[in-house]
Amino acid sequence: MTLTRRLVLMAASCTALAILVISLVFGLLGRNALIAQAEGQAQAIAGIIAESARLAEVSLEETQSVVTDVLTTLALAADHISETRATDISDRLAEIVARGGLDSMWLIDEHLNVIASSIGDYSAVLRGETLPDNLARDALQALVSGRKFSVDFGPAVNGVRFVGVRAPDHRALIAGQPVRVLDGVRAANSVPVLLEALLDRDNILSIQVLDDTQKELAKVGDQPTPPKAAELAVNAVATGEPDSALIDAHFWVAAPVRDMAGIVIGATVIEMSNHRLNRLLFNLLFYGAGSALVVLAAGVAIAAISAGRIARPVAAMTRAAYEIDARTFEPSSLDPLVRHTDELGTLARVFQHMAIEVQRREELLESQVRARTLELEQKNTLLEEAARRVETELAAARLLQTAMLPQSLPLHPSYAGKAAMLPARDMSGDFYDFFALDERRLGLVIADVSGKGVPAAFFMAISRTVLQSSAQEGRSAGDCLSHANSVLCGQNPMELFVTAFYGILDTVTGELAYANGGHNPPLVIRRADGEVAQVPRSGGMALGILPGVAYAERIAQLHPGDTLFLYTDGISEAMDADGHEFTETRLRQALGSAQLQSVDRVLSTVTDAVDVFVGGAPQSDDITCLVIRYIGPPPAAA
Repeated sequence: MTLTRRLVLMAASCTALAILVISLVFGLLGRNALIAQAEGQAQAIAGIIAESARLAEVSLEETQSVVTDVLTTLALAADHISETRATDISDRLAEIVARGGLDSMWLIDEHLNVIASSIGDYSAVLRGETLPDNLARDALQALVSGRKFSVDFGPAVNGVRFVGVRAPDHRALIAGQPVRVLDGVRAANSVPVLLEALLDRDNILSIQVLDDTQKELAKVGDQPTPPKAAELAVNAVATGEPDSALIDAHFWVAAPVRDMAGIVIGATVIEMSNHRLNRLLFNLLFYGAGSALVVLAAGVAIAAISAGRIARPVAAMTRAAYEIDARTFEPSSLDPLVRHTDELGTLARVFQHMAIEVQRREELLESQVRARTLELEQKNTLLEEAARRVETELAAARLLQTAMLPQSLPLHPSYAGKAAMLPARDMSGDFYDFFALDERRLGLVIADVSGKGVPAAFFMAISRTVLQSSAQEGRSAGDCLSHANSVLCGQNPMELFVTAFYGILDTVTGELAYANGGHNPPLVIRRADGEVAQVPRSGGMALGILPGVAYAERIAQLHPGDTLFLYTDGISEAMDADGHEFTETRLRQALGSAQLQSVDRVLSTVTDAVDVFVGGAPQSDDITCLVIRYIGPPPAAA
């Protein structure tokens, strides 16, 4: 695709995409606004329901108070009846009850006996008519004794509410009113009536009122409440905040209902049609898509014209760039573009000047490359000769280092041994040594210098010389390491150190007196049962770190046929390609049958096990080991 078409499509597409995104954003904002409005409506309805319930309760209480006052007034009015006969009083009371819509009236004396009643004639009274049992006797006594003027006997019992007033001659008049007279008031102020009035307003399809235990108190609308809408009510009660969701193509909102103290006592669940939401999104997307198409068409036309004017100079400079690469460029080919006064003219002038400079510098660089190539060839020849000299010298150093170490143990009937050293680099920092101290004792050394390469090799030579010199002076194992440490601390300009194990084997008794300067403890393979165990640790710091350090001395007993294996950490810490170490555990496994093998075979078994474990990974450290087998005391000593 050409640059012109890319510019056209990019400009038009970006503009159209921006319009679509803006339309979508405004649609989502409008939808969220409608959702917020619906939640606000639900909260308002919840507040109206709570206030309506409170007002209905207040209205009922006030109406009940009015009824009580009316009963009291009727009782007071009945108290002024002028009849003296009980039959006439009963008839009058019956007339009052009938006209006043009351339930019953009684006239009682100071002994709480019924004198007259609206529910029986005189003969009924004579047969022993009594007051209802729910009327408190202490309240009746207060009336007939004159201590109280009137008494409200409290909540209705069996649908009838009773009041009493004091009457002359230590009497009292009791009146009962059915509470069903309040049914009309209660029905007029009920929540369902209010919900019916709110139904079908603002797309409201159903309204449900629940208490804080999710018990339904009132509901209008025929739609059943889905379980997800019930979960909205639970969330509204739990959080005290409205919650909403689109369920089955309808919009459901749950809002908390609060009492006068602000405590959540229930929830209102409102089902609304999502027609307004869908219509809003449709309108915004429809008009947004239409606008995007119009803008896309206009943008394509404008961008095509502009891109053509922009792309022509760019195409000319592109051709010039290809000509520069092919070394056929003529600077005068850009003269028409150079005359332009706009940014493209500036770019053409810069490009022309750059092309001229590139051509000039290419010629200069070619001449310099030829000269540098000849110079490099000469230096490479010198480097190759120097590398050959270094390699020759390193090979000689390796031979010298190998020649420094003893190749075989002194011949003796009491022991046999073998040693090996495999450097990780050209030269090693590990070393071993064995030497006869006298006709009875054999000195054994294995050590590991910190670091690798030539510095470690030089320090290794110094350390071996110092240790052997100290040992030949007849010092004990601990004194030998202590003396060698002091000497090395004074001859250590590179601040290297060496771990060393020095042991003195008594060929008559089989006792191994030893001291350890921070080295791996040797392993003993017992002839009797093949057990592989470390010699007891004696502690001790590496040599060359701190002068004046004392080294403890321990003794290990070797029995005829026991094998002593001395090694450096290059064996136990040899790593494979994944970075896993060989470990002392694998070393012990490799030495599991050493008591049945010759010392040469023991040495090759260990090194072969390390090679198999490491595989193709490079050697990470110098590998050095020494195998000594105690055969037993010499025949003359035995």
